[in-house]
Amino acid sequence: MVPAITACGRSFRGAALYYLHDKRRDGEAERLTADRVAWVETVNLPTGDPERAWRIMAHTALAQAELKAAAGIKATGRKLAKPVFAYSLAWHPGERPTKAQMIEAARSSLEAQGLEEHQAIIVCHDDEPQAHVHIIVNRVHPVTGKAATLSNSKLKLSQWAEGYERKRGKVFCPQRVRNNARRSRGEFVRHPRTPRPVFEFNQATGNDHLGAVFAATAQRQQDAHLHELGRAMKRSHARQWDELRQLYRDPDTGRFREAFLRHCDTLRDKQARQREELRTAWETRNAERRAALSPFANREATRRAGRAYGQGLTRSRYGDDRFGGPGRDGPG
Repeated sequence: MVPAITACGRSFRGAALYYLHDKRRDGEAERLTADRVAWVETVNLPTGDPERAWRIMAHTALAQAELKAAAGIKATGRKLAKPVFAYSLAWHPGERPTKAQMIEAARSSLEAQGLEEHQAIIVCHDDEPQAHVHIIVNRVHPVTGKAATLSNSKLKLSQWAEGYERKRGKVFCPQRVRNNARRSRGEFVRHPRTPRPVFEFNQATGNDHLGAVFAATAQRQQDAHLHELGRAMKRSHARQWDELRQLYRDPDTGRFREAFLRHCDTLRDKQARQREELRTAWETRNAERRAALSPFANREATRRAGRAYGQGLTRSRYGDDRFGGPGRDGPG
């Protein structure tokens, strides 16, 4: 079980357009087809229609002050600017949970965060190999108007996911178990900061295509290594020729001695072999990259990742270390 929290948002309409419909294609303002939506379940809402549900949630958020007044709660503090809270639950690819099991898990995760009384929409997508659901939650309580506190949601979901896997009889993420055990002993455990290249690809592809993100990032880093080898080889070859000219130039006449021509032939053959070895390495690298990215070839988000990949290499040509290395030029 992998829970993933999306940044809080301002618009229920925007969240509904994304989660209740297919992803937009390039040049589209919006897409109203819903082929990837397997089913939808509402929580604490008087309707099962998701289009009506998000409108009710938006109205609840707008009426926060009135709800507080009706409940006798003082209208203190800043106005809630981002009432939309969304996160996803993804099962292991080997698991095949039923609809009832997925709904039960989603409701249980809401309860773990103290959100069981809040309005929510559970959306199941079937566009990925792994079963997964997205939960859109209204942070504004529908009765009291108080905003839910989400400061510890990541830790709560981590502990909930561990308990969920233990309850089902198989733990798929042992690292999470170790991290939670350390936290229970009072240690501060936090996932390492996401590197800039990974962040760039996450922005380009979205939460549903993390596999493509990390595959493309890994391939780009390996490409950058070969780029650096090629550039180092060019510098080395230039230095070797310069040293050869200095060594075999006659200090009196300025002419090259006979040994120079023999060494030229030797050095030329050696460098030709090195260039051929690098060219062969690039052919192997290109084949490996195609094989690594082929599982994602038909996905729209991966095409965006490919463009981001190209942009990263273009920037790295000028020495931008954020995009994987010193340059993108292949062997000369």
